Amino acid sequence: MKLKFLLLLTFLIAKASEAKWINADATNYKGFLSTLTAGDTLLLAAGNYTNNLSLNTINGAAAKPIVIMGSGNNTVFQGQSCCNTVSLTKCSYLVIKNLKLDGLNQVIDAVKAEGTTDNWTHHITLEYLTIINYGASQQNVGISTKCPVWNWVIRKNKIVGAGTGLYLGNSDGTKPFVNGIIEYNYVANTIGYSMEIKHQLNGQRELLPETSVNGKTIIRHNVFTKDETSSTGGNARPNLLVGGFATSGFGSQDYYEIYGNFFYNNPVEALFQGTGNIMLYQNIFVNHFDPSGYRAIYITPHNGVSPQDVKVFHNTVWVANSSGAVRLYNPNTSYKQYCYGNAVFATAAITNFTDTLDNITGPFANTGNYFLSATSAINTLDLYPKSGQLKGTSTPNTLFTNATNFNKDFNQDSYDWTYRGAYSGCCTNKGWKLQLDTISKPKGNVGIEPITLEPEAVIFPNPVISSFFVQKNVIPCSVEVYDFSGILTLKQELTSSYDGIDLVNKPQGIYFITIKKGNQLFRNKIIKL
Repeated sequence: MKLKFLLLLTFLIAKASEAKWINADATNYKGFLSTLTAGDTLLLAAGNYTNNLSLNTINGAAAKPIVIMGSGNNTVFQGQSCCNTVSLTKCSYLVIKNLKLDGLNQVIDAVKAEGTTDNWTHHITLEYLTIINYGASQQNVGISTKCPVWNWVIRKNKIVGAGTGLYLGNSDGTKPFVNGIIEYNYVANTIGYSMEIKHQLNGQRELLPETSVNGKTIIRHNVFTKDETSSTGGNARPNLLVGGFATSGFGSQDYYEIYGNFFYNNPVEALFQGTGNIMLYQNIFVNHFDPSGYRAIYITPHNGVSPQDVKVFHNTVWVANSSGAVRLYNPNTSYKQYCYGNAVFATAAITNFTDTLDNITGPFANTGNYFLSATSAINTLDLYPKSGQLKGTSTPNTLFTNATNFNKDFNQDSYDWTYRGAYSGCCTNKGWKLQLDTISKPKGNVGIEPITLEPEAVIFPNPVISSFFVQKNVIPCSVEVYDFSGILTLKQELTSSYDGIDLVNKPQGIYFITIKKGNQLFRNKIIKL
């Protein structure tokens, strides 16, 4: 037993030596940037940072990303007129999190993958950022990419009052945004788009081997809301616009999965516009405004790409748009477009789809019979079905089984296909309350990004403030926690994925986790804040 412990201790100390935990502040953080190597964590102390975060050739590794993180809204980078606040050039496997970016209304962007010659970035994670005061003009952006990027994750950020919330890809169809995940963000009160993903020209994906793939981009569990600060006339923009992918070569098989989002209000334009290959499902669309001439959901040709494979199912739509709700326009007839199982209450509820099935529609004013609380006040709005409402015969689902979350509803409960709309159930809504904030994950799914262990166990969240959890497919198991010196500080048996390992009374620092499941042994490190 002593020999085993010494071997384990040797292993843990060796693992610790592979990465550094670096504490820095506003006076010295720039000096550490060039020293960062795979697995390092740079912790930025609370304070006001009056220089930008310029990241050039900061490259981690797949299993050991570099982490640059602050202490939430207490670590504040203030906008400078010289340059974008967070600037990325030739970076990869990098996590930037827990920062507040205050643009001070300078004519700059908050986070930008720069459009400089031969630039690229990949495997970048942006999470738990608060981005404010980047609304000097519609061209100033919260998160922007102007070079080829792939495998980005943008999650749990709050972007309020920017000119444009997220603008991903170059405006001319070059520099594509490939295989991204945008999830659990809150984007509010932008002048232009809450978010746009630009179209992609043919031949662009072939320019780099890493983008010479077919994949998908996922947009899920976000809140996109606009108000009367939006541009009007020719500058009016939808909450979300997704452009088409290439029509030949790599990218031509790409598609969007857009699900579980809450679209709330747009006084000047559509809530959603898209083209190409789209799966649009389990979303909730509400608009109390009636922008003249604009439908709420508009699937239409854009920049030379017509709607192709389109599947619109299980959405709840309650909109005052007198021009209509869900509209398909001029699709490519070589493809199929489906509209199944939606609940749509608006003028001209669903138009121009040739394949529709099991939709429930009605006028905007007729929702009180169907929903628990169809009100204009967000604090009382609840579009969960009343007893016996929004039901019918079971809708066939074979067309949709390749969608990531096809068999879940807006609350991520199992979907009963006799229901219509984003929710499956009645009478009491036990899920996330519709509100103007980030959507919370359901119980038992606490972490956002699990950290891969060797070879398959996962723990989350990491870093941890109070408790961490083990993914349910590893339960039951035994968990041991060792401090940096290799001393066992905690041991616990886990029988449920709801059980957490409580570190709330442990000192800050690096801990080593050993998970034992049968004859399997998994190890990794975790950071306690």
